[in-house]
Amino acid sequence: MKNIVLICDIDVKKGSSFFDFLIQLPEPNRHFILLARSISEDAYSTLKSKDYTYSSFANFIQLFVLLLRYRPHLIHFHFYGIGHIYTFIARMFCSKIVLTMHNSPPRHVEITGWRRWKQSVLGIPLVRLCAISPFILQWLQTFVPQNKIILINNGINLSRFNFEKMPAITNKLRCFYVGSLTHEKGIHYLLALFSHPDVAAIAQLDIYGDGKLEQQVKHAAEGEKAINYHGRSTQIERELRHAHVVLMPSCWQEAFGYVAVEAMAVGRPVIAESIGGLAEIFIDKKQGWYVYFEQTDQVQKLLKLLYNKNNLLDEISVAARERVEREYDLTRQILQTHAMYTSLLER
Repeated sequence: MKNIVLICDIDVKKGSSFFDFLIQLPEPNRHFILLARSISEDAYSTLKSKDYTYSSFANFIQLFVLLLRYRPHLIHFHFYGIGHIYTFIARMFCSKIVLTMHNSPPRHVEITGWRRWKQSVLGIPLVRLCAISPFILQWLQTFVPQNKIILINNGINLSRFNFEKMPAITNKLRCFYVGSLTHEKGIHYLLALFSHPDVAAIAQLDIYGDGKLEQQVKHAAEGEKAINYHGRSTQIERELRHAHVVLMPSCWQEAFGYVAVEAMAVGRPVIAESIGGLAEIFIDKKQGWYVYFEQTDQVQKLLKLLYNKNNLLDEISVAARERVEREYDLTRQILQTHAMYTSLLER
């Protein structure tokens, strides 16, 4: 029985995309051990039923003791960056260290010879770097040896995100925003857009999430009838059924774009900023739309078009779901991960 230790820098919760990955990962002849900051009670119960072993840790000393106890044959890091001290500690116990790059890269960084050398040194403990999107793959290729990089697209559990027929537009076009309430996510663009009388006459904005700009969002919702704030939802797959479109006005280079893929899986087209990993999620005007949210007139024109053409929303809805089934099924991600594990463990 091979021991595979998964180390993640998040609080593990049921209902998250990473949790969906964890529950489908186990396979015969491999014992999976999860090390994380914390875990919710229901998530722990489910993973235990899948024969996981779980331990929490908070510093490098505790990690050292746990790795000494479990004697891993392979260690897989999630949500850590290249050069983290934990990867060097892990290398003391195992030669097969994998790191999946979930983090977004800096937007304006010059890849100099010094940076390439530095990243090469920091990546010494790693035998594989997994890129979660072609965007991250391209970024890693600028300073990491090609033989260390592998592309394994993120995926979602399609059984959790069932396709739902597009609801009729009875009064207004329902536009959803799901995510952190921060400047980087572009929420300020939406608050300005839906305060415009012409937009408010045909569309409403439903906001789900929390973050630094929560008070600003609440204030806008109190003053504008077209803006509704719902806070954070633990059942977003259910909420999405009531949307017509999902808006993603990100200002930063997202590594992937989970919200976009989850919305498309339910059959809800996405209107997104063409930046970072978001720019690869769908084909413009075929499974969604790319716009510049700072150009208010452009977004307003598109919303009016969708409001007046229900059949267009229906067509894009079906195409969006089909795109997710082809490219972002979690089963595909699991199979590729297993293949990587097998290749490394047999060496």
